[in-house]
Amino acid sequence: MRRSSALVGDAVANRVTFVGPYGVGKTTALRAVSDIPVLDTDVMMTRERAGSAPDKTHTTVGFDYGEWQFDDGTRVGLFGLPGQERFEAVWDNLLPQSSGVVLWIYGDRGAAAGVAEMCRWVEAIAARVPVVRLAVAVTRLPAGFADYMLDPYRAALLPWHPLAPVLSADPRLAADVRRLIAVSLASPAALLGG
Repeated sequence: MRRSSALVGDAVANRVTFVGPYGVGKTTALRAVSDIPVLDTDVMMTRERAGSAPDKTHTTVGFDYGEWQFDDGTRVGLFGLPGQERFEAVWDNLLPQSSGVVLWIYGDRGAAAGVAEMCRWVEAIAARVPVVRLAVAVTRLPAGFADYMLDPYRAALLPWHPLAPVLSADPRLAADVRRLIAVSLASPAALLGG
């Protein structure tokens, strides 16, 4: 008779949560680096919902989960939260358990819109976990992007979290995602808005 073993509790040393607006690439980022098959709660979108993102066919309604391991063997649990406010109960449960948070923001909608969106998300994070290690990932940047183009994001983030890095990233590139995981965990924890 073959016996199976059960693992009760958490086998990961850290938890990094990916947050951000609907369709920004959180699930894609998680899939780019997870060492295990990703558990997801994606469902088909209705035509009405797909109108704002015509190329998107599925959306996360619970959370996504994967794991990644540093070279030293330290395992990190990766959580991808839904970007729609109607699922904020999931945010309430998972954000307070995070060792680090990566906030994904669209960079192709103009700096003013991106900064405003980032501030709304930082406010939502602060309402659930006032002290946090945070990294902001600006994605879908225009061709010819230069690092100084992130300065408006950095300036707007200063009153919220003066030590949080703001980086450009592509959620499809494993190297970018791994860098953000590491940076979020290495970022000093700070009182958001404090």
